[in-house]
Amino acid sequence: MFLNYFNTVKRKTKNTLIILLLVTISGCSSTKDKFEKDLPSLPSDWSTSYQSLKNIDAWVETFKDKELKNIIIEAIENNRNLRVASNRLDIARASSRASIAPLLPSISASLSKNQLSTTIEANGDIDRLYSYKDSLGVQLNWEADVWGRLSRQSRAAYRESEAAEADYEFVKLSIAGITAQSWYIFSEAKLQKDLAERNLETRLSTLKRVENRYKKGIAQSRDLRLARSQLESSRADLINRQQILYETARTLEVIIGRYPNASITPGGLPNLPENPDIGTPSERLPLRPDIRVLEARIESAGLQLTSTRLAFLPRLSLNAQWSTLDDNWSDALEPKRLAGSLIGSLTQSIFQGGKRVADSQIKKAQLESILENYSQALLEAAQEAENAIAAEETLEKRENAINKSFKESKAAEELTLEQYNRGLSTIFELLDSQSRRLNAESLLINAKRLRLTNRIKMYMAIATPAFESEK
Repeated sequence: MFLNYFNTVKRKTKNTLIILLLVTISGCSSTKDKFEKDLPSLPSDWSTSYQSLKNIDAWVETFKDKELKNIIIEAIENNRNLRVASNRLDIARASSRASIAPLLPSISASLSKNQLSTTIEANGDIDRLYSYKDSLGVQLNWEADVWGRLSRQSRAAYRESEAAEADYEFVKLSIAGITAQSWYIFSEAKLQKDLAERNLETRLSTLKRVENRYKKGIAQSRDLRLARSQLESSRADLINRQQILYETARTLEVIIGRYPNASITPGGLPNLPENPDIGTPSERLPLRPDIRVLEARIESAGLQLTSTRLAFLPRLSLNAQWSTLDDNWSDALEPKRLAGSLIGSLTQSIFQGGKRVADSQIKKAQLESILENYSQALLEAAQEAENAIAAEETLEKRENAINKSFKESKAAEELTLEQYNRGLSTIFELLDSQSRRLNAESLLINAKRLRLTNRIKMYMAIATPAFESEK
């Protein structure tokens, strides 16, 4: 009867193991199918037409701005977030190396000296006798990776190190992009402040003209007050532009790791580089470091899920130990005196309170979460690229329109000033023409800066390296 019961349990256990193995394999297949099915499809080309003119290996060099290159290098060297990312990378790489250990045998050795005591009674006296034994012990433990559970855990750790490396690249590229954009925002603030200074000089010159005309009785008191009002408005605008310049300087200094005392010297706004080769969505988007982070984590999560499912299967382990016990070290250390045992065991877990089932469910939910994050990140990456590519054309058209407006307003200002000196235009027309020219020139500076910062956004969106060494 007991033998029949044992055979029944054995048969059921065998069937259970086969079912678990089939579930594990089918689970991996369905995960892969779901991964491929749910990914957003990338089109063969961008939605906006774009004329690519030049292959770009390093976008910082395209601006031909030595100061820009220097502050980006400084920012990368000093940025705390990049150092944190570097620490995470070191941890991930060390964890990846440590994950190999479970695949290898674990060997330990021990040396010990044992003291033994006995008592004897002779002639009514009790004496204690001492003896000493020296021992050497060696122990080996090894779990055979029959189902590939341990190797999958090791590969998952390796994929996590790849994710950490891509994350480091993403932080580095982001720092370069933010620094470059802040540099040109700072440069624009300097140009806007210079424009406000020139405008203040123009308003002062206009006031002197009005005062001379007023003294001669040609201009009215109203004209004088309007000229003074415009002068003070321009003075207030200059103060505001100076404040903006100081704030953008401090922002840039913090980004590059300096104390924010607004002592950095601004540059200018260079000409826009030639249109880069932007490739196609399917070519460029998967190269982005933030996308590669999620791809590596998807692979890691899939391996971890498979590993948790394989944990249902039995484990084959080998345990061996050798030891000696002799009166002195010279005998204990002789290899021929070692005596030991070798045990091979096959262990099947039967009940753990649902822990392994819960672990499998957790890993499955984590994988599905990463898949959803990946799909969303891919769409957002495409949005960033499409917006930047589309803005290239619209910002160019805007700058051309503003440039024409500036030329016309400047010519109108010169004509109005000439007419005012001849008494053919009023102070209202002169001040209005000056304001229009000032507004157009300010917008033109802003338009040039927007095209530069948008080009930086596009470089980052299509995963163009900042420096040639990062290819």
